[in-house]
Amino acid sequence: MGPIGVKAHLAPYLPGHFAAGDGGEGMVSAAPYGSPSLLPISWAYVLMMGGSGLTQATKVAILNANYIAKRLQGAYDVLYRGGQGRVAHECILDTRPFADSAGVSVDDIAKRLMDCGFHAPTMSFPVPGTLMIEPTESETKAELDRFCDAMLGIRAEIAAIEAGQMDAQNNPLKNAPHTVDDLVGDWDRPYSREAGCFPPGAFRVDKYWPPVGRVDNAYGDRHLICTCPPMSDYSEAAE
Repeated sequence: MGPIGVKAHLAPYLPGHFAAGDGGEGMVSAAPYGSPSLLPISWAYVLMMGGSGLTQATKVAILNANYIAKRLQGAYDVLYRGGQGRVAHECILDTRPFADSAGVSVDDIAKRLMDCGFHAPTMSFPVPGTLMIEPTESETKAELDRFCDAMLGIRAEIAAIEAGQMDAQNNPLKNAPHTVDDLVGDWDRPYSREAGCFPPGAFRVDKYWPPVGRVDNAYGDRHLICTCPPMSDYSEAAE
């Protein structure tokens, strides 16, 4: 809901809104004054939880984040700890050192988490190249442990690359995510199907299967290609 800044030469191309008295130059939302539904939703949540409920939810959220930070201690560096070594309701894992030690990026880790059945936590915010994990109060200990098992499994794969036991380019992290087609199709990778498709933390039953494999991230956004038929096709059809 915040502002979006552009340089002056792009201002004429920003969308507008008919309800704005000045013509709506620069409006980028269907609701030019924000979404009023945000307020009653948060207010209803506060009323339903009450003071004691909000306090308990906060305590559990902080406990969950510190539990993850403690279980992953030694495998990942945790940024921004307090004076007692604790974190708040989130813990930030520093994955930047792996780029130098194993050629593994935060993107590789995020895509590998898909094989484990997790949508990656917040990437590169507030620190580029990191993962910000916010388990909130809603996660069970079993789910927290499953996530930690997945992250520890990923760290073990990184360690294998660092030790030269895995190929730096042809490995589960670089090839993630793995699809059903990968599982049943031809397999020419230097690791097993099980290692690729069922890493630590992944369910054997009711596993989430990514619909597509690795793509080139933002390459398509930066190299636009028109997939429309050429104009000559339209001309021939009209004739």
